Amino acid sequence: MFFFLVGLTLRSIPELLVSYYPVGYETITYYAPPMMTFHGRSVVDVFVEFLRVGPMFYVLMWLVANVTGAHAFVILKVVGPLLYGGLVASFFVFLKRGLKLNWKMAFVATLLLVFQVAALRESWDRFMTLLGLIFLFSAFVVLKSNSKFKWWLVAFLAVLTALSREYIAFVLFVAVLGFAVLEKKDKVKSLIALTPAITFFAVTYYGRGVWENFVSNYFMMVQDAASIFVVCYLAILPFVLKGWRRDKLLDPMLGWLLLGSFSLVISPWLAVRSYSRWLMLLVFPFSIYAVKGFERFQLFNGNRLKVLIAIVLIFMVIGVGYSTGAFSYVGIMPNSYVAVNLLQSSIAWDQVDDVIKSLRWLNDHAVSNSSILVEERFYGWTLIYFERANTDVKVIVYGDNSLPTATLEKALVNGFHSIYLIWYNDSSFENFRMLHSQNSITIFQYEQ
Repeated sequence: MFFFLVGLTLRSIPELLVSYYPVGYETITYYAPPMMTFHGRSVVDVFVEFLRVGPMFYVLMWLVANVTGAHAFVILKVVGPLLYGGLVASFFVFLKRGLKLNWKMAFVATLLLVFQVAALRESWDRFMTLLGLIFLFSAFVVLKSNSKFKWWLVAFLAVLTALSREYIAFVLFVAVLGFAVLEKKDKVKSLIALTPAITFFAVTYYGRGVWENFVSNYFMMVQDAASIFVVCYLAILPFVLKGWRRDKLLDPMLGWLLLGSFSLVISPWLAVRSYSRWLMLLVFPFSIYAVKGFERFQLFNGNRLKVLIAIVLIFMVIGVGYSTGAFSYVGIMPNSYVAVNLLQSSIAWDQVDDVIKSLRWLNDHAVSNSSILVEERFYGWTLIYFERANTDVKVIVYGDNSLPTATLEKALVNGFHSIYLIWYNDSSFENFRMLHSQNSITIFQYEQ
């Protein structure tokens, strides 16, 4: 309960400091828009729609939305802190009952985790990931137990993990099967228990590539991965290296996370996809190894206990500063994934009103059977505040920090003659003229 409340409180701070809108990039881009359509829809409809991306979170949000009738923004502002509290609590239980750490080590490791930038960044908008991690650590606890229903529970929790987030499920598969191999027992039982989850994973993930080619932008991607790693783990790395010891459950997990994080360095033509996701998950084994490093430096003993308290307090101050937006060192090394602090959305808060007013203007003036090109950061806002989105005006989204060239070609191929673009007014695009400006935001129109 203590750690649940610590996680809940820390993650609630940015939601309280930002009025009305939920913080986070994915919250407004991918969670809020569909949640606003949940009233009147069936749970089967929602489950099927999000089957390939992880339906569990959306099904739970459907239930909350239909029971409470609350606005999607309100639900998301409450759910984020609740999930972070649940994750921190499940991690503590895993340390105590799964890894059998003594109370002091489990307490310090969890306290270290909850205030780390990597964990807080995941709590910022990766709600599906948090839900999957709660089930993952619960499965680990059951796996290390002596319950007569152990394998049934592992199977059930594995399915829930797969229904929540596919890459967290993959970590679970690697850890459980790797544990069985290293333990040299229960290999068949492990495989049988995981079969339903693996089957679901294979069916829903089919068609999406596991590998990625980074040859064309190799040095930029390596620099980005290195920046994420340094920002998140440089301060804790000496203790991690000191505390690392072989563990039959953590070894397979750590091995895969390191491979996923840095395969692009040694094999850019065939690297594991989404290195940033694997990098962030390193915070969990690293927190465990760090506290073991504290023990090997004898920081739990005598006068050195003051040093341990000082270290933990430093991480707590950093975490509070990152959560409140009071200060942050993250901006020193810019990267593609770690937000400077938690008081952010997909766009700056002082631009939200301009975006909404621009979209409402377009709603009144756009011609029928047209399209609007929307960079990912504006996507959620467009779906929510542009009433004609995907009715008589097709919304075509393109990637963050990229040019709309490919989407423009797609719109032209699809026969749209009136094509709009929402972007900042200090920019210009070839063949696009400014149609309407609202302070920093402009609606452009393509001229053939």
